[in-house]
Amino acid sequence: MWPSRLLVVAVVGETVLAAVAVVWIRARGLVVDLGDPGVGFGLGLGAAAVFAAVNYGVLRLAPPVGPVRAIRRLYFDTLRPVFATASGVDVAAVSLAAGLGEELLFRGAVQVEFGVVVASLLFGLAHVGGRGSLVFGVWVAVMGFGLGALAHVGGGLLAPVVAHAVYDAAAIGYIRWDAATQRESPATTRPW
Repeated sequence: MWPSRLLVVAVVGETVLAAVAVVWIRARGLVVDLGDPGVGFGLGLGAAAVFAAVNYGVLRLAPPVGPVRAIRRLYFDTLRPVFATASGVDVAAVSLAAGLGEELLFRGAVQVEFGVVVASLLFGLAHVGGRGSLVFGVWVAVMGFGLGALAHVGGGLLAPVVAHAVYDAAAIGYIRWDAATQRESPATTRPW
């Protein structure tokens, strides 16, 4: 069985980010720690739950004001078609690859070198794919501040890696579940 295109693109892309981060960290002599495993896993899981709850609130509960509509449109028009048929292996591998690659780069290299503000803004910018995703980029930058705080409080990268990977797995898992539900009951309208 061949890996899916999604899996290949995500793993290759995130591996490139991780390699850039490792080269940067070593070349600059940056000190990057994992932090205490118990604290890292606890903080990471807690933060992932908070991020997922906020994400669910924006997608399903918030009033359809401009920024909420923009995120919902991105969800329905871009994210759902990409991830709706992702396999369980795709979800796990993509989430783990993103957690490792992006956190090594943004919290391990950029944040250590330039601070949490620059790392968070670049993290948000990296998730903007055009005018239609600007609000999503702002949301990702806000999450970047949270992930940066986790690195600080947790004493290293483990907490943000866990938070990022678990959040991505929950978000992609929700997309898969939501898409399957819509196929069974297509009369549901878009919430905007």
